Amino acid sequence: MRKILPEKLLTPLVEINGKKNEWRYKKRRGEKGVLCLCCGKTFGSFMDFDIGAVYDAERYAKTYRNKICPYCGSFPRHRIICYYFNKNKTALPEKGIVMFGAERSIKKWFDRNGCRYTTVDLFDRTADVKVDIQNMQFPDKTWGLIICNHVLEHVPDYKIALRELKRVLKDDGILELTVPTDKNLETVYEDSSIVKKKDKIKHFGQSDHVRMFGNDFEKILIESGFSVEIVNGDNLPDETAGIVGPADYDDNRVYICRTGNIQNDGGSRC
Repeated sequence: MRKILPEKLLTPLVEINGKKNEWRYKKRRGEKGVLCLCCGKTFGSFMDFDIGAVYDAERYAKTYRNKICPYCGSFPRHRIICYYFNKNKTALPEKGIVMFGAERSIKKWFDRNGCRYTTVDLFDRTADVKVDIQNMQFPDKTWGLIICNHVLEHVPDYKIALRELKRVLKDDGILELTVPTDKNLETVYEDSSIVKKKDKIKHFGQSDHVRMFGNDFEKILIESGFSVEIVNGDNLPDETAGIVGPADYDDNRVYICRTGNIQNDGGSRC
């Protein structure tokens, strides 16, 4: 349906659907409820993830329930990101922000906090600018904050993408990254001979993934020239619910990257 509808209708329809879900999942009297840190709304529960044919259902079996915000569609990773944003508002720029993929949940947080941003993507028709993350048209040191969630598993060469992200990041800027991570893997698993969708689902969890990251992703980022701070979802308040999922490889770690030394009282973990 998203491929058929005109661009100008997509955003309003998504908003209408979110409003309907907000009413359906609203917190009732006596319910403990859950809080979405992205849109700031409270619900009786989050929604279960709808496991479609493009996913490996086995990897969702234990982690798909009570994970998706009914209104803004946030995943656990988005709520972890906004948890970090809430704790570090003074460190975030009010402008000079770019986001790969027009992620509605993160946009809701930016809108609520008066941040000006640009959305970019190679394929998403609702994005402001068409951009190839491996060959960006932006000058060096353009952006003060870059949001890049679950992008690197899709691109042909993630190392080129990381170099480009470092190039367009300001010296005092922040790059926020998340990637699918299989904790049973020590390092990146990729195989260019795997091209069929059904085989990609089997090996990488999703039909448009070309790799799966492992436990050394922080090391990869450091070797790419970044200082790294890890935001751990385990530290979120209980009311935010669901810090891993909807797939078992949707990790609860968010990587905050800078090109200089990290100035943070909490060290490299928060």
